[in-house]
Amino acid sequence: MAMSAGRPYPVLFIAPNLGGGGAERALVNVINYLDRSRFQPHLALFQKEGVFLETLAPDVPIYEIQPKDHAFLHRNWVRLRAIKRLCDQIRPALVMSVLWQANIVTLLTDKCFDLACPVVVNEQIALKRDLQAKWQRYPFWPLARDMYKRTAKIVTISSGIASELQEMLSLPFDKFQVIHNPISLGDIREQSALGSPSLPVTHPCLVAVGRLARQKNYPLLFRAVCKVVKEEPVYLYVLGEGPERPHLSKMIRDLDLEPFVHLLGFQHNPYAQMRQADIFVLSSEYEGFSNVIVEAMALGVPVVATDCPYGPREVLADGRYGLLVAPGDESALAEAILFLLRNPDERRRLGTQAQERAEDFSVQKIVPSYESLFWSLIAD
Repeated sequence: MAMSAGRPYPVLFIAPNLGGGGAERALVNVINYLDRSRFQPHLALFQKEGVFLETLAPDVPIYEIQPKDHAFLHRNWVRLRAIKRLCDQIRPALVMSVLWQANIVTLLTDKCFDLACPVVVNEQIALKRDLQAKWQRYPFWPLARDMYKRTAKIVTISSGIASELQEMLSLPFDKFQVIHNPISLGDIREQSALGSPSLPVTHPCLVAVGRLARQKNYPLLFRAVCKVVKEEPVYLYVLGEGPERPHLSKMIRDLDLEPFVHLLGFQHNPYAQMRQADIFVLSSEYEGFSNVIVEAMALGVPVVATDCPYGPREVLADGRYGLLVAPGDESALAEAILFLLRNPDERRRLGTQAQERAEDFSVQKIVPSYESLFWSLIAD
């Protein structure tokens, strides 16, 4: 396909919303840094809401394709029709959807109406684990297998997700491409310097960032901190909000951790507090990539993370740029934290190396991979 009169190709991105997750932040980075001389981005959202709306480049048209809620079948039919009308209107050279809900709806639209362009889906999480409880009564995998055959390419943010999906969907491996999430390192470092409440300096500080949800396994971290404070004084600050807050607050009280563990809620600028941490800790049961590890590394903060599927090992290069511990092992997590607390030279070394490693995930290095993929599919 040749470029028409030298004008950039329209590319339509589709997502549920721009809420405060790593997938939404990564999508905004792809859109904002896309080469405007070659691609003109458009964004369709199920609902036009989310904290990252204000960070989207002002030249990007936004379309809300389901402004009112409906019953399950009705709302998805509304979404299908809206996507088809939008594609008829802007005639995209390529469509890319992000997150499994948007991916299924977009592929159903293509099956029902034929969008007449390549469709790329982007998977950000380990679906087998994330959907285990939600979809155990529903035929999700047979539906997904049928739908995902239609894709021009399935982009995953880690090799682990690609391997899992390839096995679950029984699709050829060349259907997949691993592109890590792009991180705007300059923005992170700039925001980290902005004013924010200072963390106490009377004791070393641990910081964890993420939604208060079961996936993040904060109970594991709290039990580890219980062991740590018996040997070394330390504060833990958790940045994030979510459905597990009541349970976690009770656990903090029950473990007598109230002087040491603090739930700070969602922070519009978490970086100002992250940069003050002596150690960044991730205790998740599973991840897709873990943007927050890269963000901590960009700020020179040493990382301790569970070696969970699938992101931390890839980001930390098998433990070269941070400490990995077995998932679910509170003693190992406590020992890793204590090791770094007692070895300031090792903390500094890991922090310095982490900043260098973070550059591998910068928008300047990652977004061109998307551009190359888009170009190759459009040109076919």
